[in-house]
Amino acid sequence: MNTMSKIHEDEADSTFIPLLSVLGVGLAVQRLFFNSLHFDHAGRLVFNYYANDDLKDSELFGFKTVKLACTNGLWYAGDQHKPTNVFLFFSAMEAIAFAHLNSSKFNGFGRCLFVALGVRPSKQQIALLRKQYRECKFHTVFSNDLIGKVYDCKASLWLTNKDCSFTLAGDIVTVTAVTDSESPKSVSIGRSQFSYFSFHRQFGKRSNIKTHKPNDKNHLSFLGYLAQNKGF
Repeated sequence: MNTMSKIHEDEADSTFIPLLSVLGVGLAVQRLFFNSLHFDHAGRLVFNYYANDDLKDSELFGFKTVKLACTNGLWYAGDQHKPTNVFLFFSAMEAIAFAHLNSSKFNGFGRCLFVALGVRPSKQQIALLRKQYRECKFHTVFSNDLIGKVYDCKASLWLTNKDCSFTLAGDIVTVTAVTDSESPKSVSIGRSQFSYFSFHRQFGKRSNIKTHKPNDKNHLSFLGYLAQNKGF
């Protein structure tokens, strides 16, 4: 075996992550995320969320254990220096599943940054990202349910330093601008029609993000689609 072949073999071995391989995630995507995770004593994947260089929470993923993060910290993977696209997720595992299923659409995700916000994204998190990556195109990859669609809208608003409240009564979602006005703007959208597109069309807000959902509407997430198709 020549030296170059040995280097490629060692590189492949160093990025082989059994849990991800079982899910069908290829080595190219495993390599993309390899430096943004580690393993605990039980062999589960661990994704750390930091704020101001302090560890705030960890996401866990194993065959029998899944723990999501709920924190003001952030998890990063990919190009943190000069990205052109920033992808936002509830979880790091959703980022990996999305990358595996969409790699060909984004040329392997060169110059892309993946950011997991945890299960309760905040305006503070988005403000930090907006400041750091103001020239980037933002994408949301949240769940394909009402909560995920609301956070699509929230992220879009927070990126422009605005906010709205979202309330559900029966099958109607009411969106109300958060302002000091005595009569803030408000619109109502049927739950089955509610989406980021219907929000910015009816509320009159200019679209400033790209949203991504699984093509199969029966799946709430890319990870759910990937796991089900692998028999989990």
